[in-house]
Amino acid sequence: MANIYTLNEINNGALLVSDNKLGDLPFNRYPSSQTELENQVACLKHDLDIALSSGIQLGTRNSLLIKNNESFSEHVCQLEDVARELKNESNQKEISLTSTKSEIATKLEEIQALYSRVEELEQNVSLAEKRLSEMDSFKHKSELEYIKLSDENISLDLTNMGLEDTLAKKKDESMRVRDDLLSAQKAVIEKDSLL
Repeated sequence: MANIYTLNEINNGALLVSDNKLGDLPFNRYPSSQTELENQVACLKHDLDIALSSGIQLGTRNSLLIKNNESFSEHVCQLEDVARELKNESNQKEISLTSTKSEIATKLEEIQALYSRVEELEQNVSLAEKRLSEMDSFKHKSELEYIKLSDENISLDLTNMGLEDTLAKKKDESMRVRDDLLSAQKAVIEKDSLL
């Protein structure tokens, strides 16, 4: 808040008015002499000069205060604009962060689903390998009885080939799923590094 000055303070402590007090008559209605009248006129002129000087000083101070107030108002407006811009940026970043979190959650769900699929395929491969091993054992026995069971052996060979094809397909599918899983993990890691 601006400092408040009295007229006496502005005039460096010199009295701005004569020693007359409020309610006192400033002069006698009929001065006793011309000298006294001239003294009173001189006092009035002195008081008027001081009042005019004080008025000019007050006007100058008022102009400076108005300029300062305008400058402060402009600065406040600029600060308000900056605050609005910062708030908008903050809102945009918050929206972007929320969106990114949602995308990450979706990717994590996809990765979990891929893990489950890989486990399922690995179980299928394990079962197929077990069946293939059983077939190899059976094939070995069949070779020992080849002469007796040649017709049955041909059928078993065809079945074995079908299982090997299935195993190869399962392995190919497992490799594709693993590649997809690695790509998804890489994408999530890159997203996390951007945050």
